[in-house]
Amino acid sequence: MTAAEPPTRSAPPPPQRLPGDRPGAFPTPEEPANGRTDPGSTAGALGFDLLAEVARPEADPCDLACAAAPGYAVGDLSAPEAVWLLGHTATCGYCAGEVGGYRRVATALDRLADVLVTKPAPRFRCETCRAGFGRVASPLGELFVAATEAGVCEVGFAVYESEDAFRARLEARGLTPERDQAAIGAVAGELGEYFAGHRDRFETPLDFSGVTPFTRSVLNATAEVPFGQLRTYRDIATQLGNPGATRAVGNALGRNPIPVIVPCHRIVRSDHSLGGYTGGVGIKERLLSLEGAYLGSA
Repeated sequence: MTAAEPPTRSAPPPPQRLPGDRPGAFPTPEEPANGRTDPGSTAGALGFDLLAEVARPEADPCDLACAAAPGYAVGDLSAPEAVWLLGHTATCGYCAGEVGGYRRVATALDRLADVLVTKPAPRFRCETCRAGFGRVASPLGELFVAATEAGVCEVGFAVYESEDAFRARLEARGLTPERDQAAIGAVAGELGEYFAGHRDRFETPLDFSGVTPFTRSVLNATAEVPFGQLRTYRDIATQLGNPGATRAVGNALGRNPIPVIVPCHRIVRSDHSLGGYTGGVGIKERLLSLEGAYLGSA
């Protein structure tokens, strides 16, 4: 009786994008992972230094490629590592199939996370749940700010959304918006001090009513990140007891109703690249610069 032969490893064309792939999620050699171009390794993410292992004469490249495939699917490989992996899968059908499988799983999880995070909280209409809102000047442009009796509930960037859109967000949470500059007086003062460099912690109460329980837990964890410090999406997921929920955390922070005050700008990718931001990456960069945060400190 002879031993079973291993799967035949043929040479397929380079990996192609799959329907539903997010832009930049599965980079090509010309498109570095997560915009990362430094030669660093992902030893922390994979548990080993991929490029160092590849250089070992006795290493099996197929074993290494299969071990790195999950990290590639979630965007944790550096650009040189992604280039090596895609170069290997361009000539190895078996490994190309493994990488493709992880990509499909990652895409499916992305879609599921979008459903779970965007599923609205039970709709209600509370005529007494009033949200007074107004405008606050800032170096980022005017901010829309709203507060209920419980605390600040929404912050928006006037440069990116209209007042009508801001009001609609309040209504979607079951709140009744009313123009009332006095209602946001306290938080407007704290924001002014923050932008002037005289405040590193907001003391105003926060109102997360109308958001999903998962999003609330992400926002609470994010609110604990100190001024000038950074955490990764994986750090937040791990803090919540679910390290695999990195993507869901990112999706939840992408819908942070109280940016600046709930400092989602302090949350970056595992490779220390910026990641996204509700008001645009340019605003995220300015906020981190204001706080003196260094991207290598996450």
